[in-house]
Amino acid sequence: MRRVSMLFAAATISLAAACGGSSDSTTGITTGGTSGTFSATVGGVAWTAASPASLITTTGVSVTGSNAANTITVTLSFLATGPGTVSLNFPQSTNGIGTVNKTGGQGYSTVATGGTGTVTTTTLTAHRAIGTFSFDAIGSGPTDILHVTNGKFDITF
Repeated sequence: MRRVSMLFAAATISLAAACGGSSDSTTGITTGGTSGTFSATVGGVAWTAASPASLITTTGVSVTGSNAANTITVTLSFLATGPGTVSLNFPQSTNGIGTVNKTGGQGYSTVATGGTGTVTTTTLTAHRAIGTFSFDAIGSGPTDILHVTNGKFDITF
């Protein structure tokens, strides 16, 4: 069930960002669109989100973004209520997920057998998330692995 919630958060983040930053005190959801940075090394190549979008709930955070050429999208969603480290390892990935989508339909995820990684949040408040991440996401098979390293985010909601 948590995995479904994480996937839902990742899918809805772009919709929330399109609506602009807002806060809904009845649901505990705060959204933010373009305030902050989100970057990593994806498959050995430096990647930076042109306009990262974010979503925070009372139990988790989701950050997504595409590079300026719109050829690579990285999404990081994880359960957290404060600073700490969350495992993205399969099958314990119910606490977090890292995904990469490339132009042409290539998709990679830590929710597949062999997926590994962590996200460490050093600051998590109602209006800001700062942290680092790295993960190995699995593509079309167990030997199709995309390494995501040196990940950083500093998002203001």
